[in-house]
Amino acid sequence: MTQENVGADAVLGAAAAMTGGVIAGAVGAFKAASAVLDRMSAGPSTQQFHVDKDTVLKAGKVIAEQYDKLEKAYRRNVPKLRIPTTDDQVTADVVEAWNDRLVYHTDSYANRLTRYMEALESLSEQLKTSAQQYGYTEDEITAVFRPKA
Repeated sequence: MTQENVGADAVLGAAAAMTGGVIAGAVGAFKAASAVLDRMSAGPSTQQFHVDKDTVLKAGKVIAEQYDKLEKAYRRNVPKLRIPTTDDQVTADVVEAWNDRLVYHTDSYANRLTRYMEALESLSEQLKTSAQQYGYTEDEITAVFRPKA
């Protein structure tokens, strides 16, 4: 857990202790969900795999499709993670901690997804380069890898 997340957890815990009831339940649910998300997004993978002339385009297609799906879901859903603040100080502190944890801090879930998408894009470019080196035509490569914007 990062320092920012520790601070966010402290604010959320304090808000739960001060208000009890519904907010305490919401904070508890948030902390449980955060723990699951922390485990799911615990940093980049350093896995390696091997491709050859027979598998490079298949691997490229899988990576490119996954990148496209994730990017669309990211653009559609990340703006929904941010919630507006209110005039109530306790609620404003909880909202700020929520927004920081999910969207704004360097280690937020949104930024972790961004880094993962960047890693997928880099892998896709490496596979595209490999396909070129294996002698695939530009048409064959373009059919698998999305064109650069």
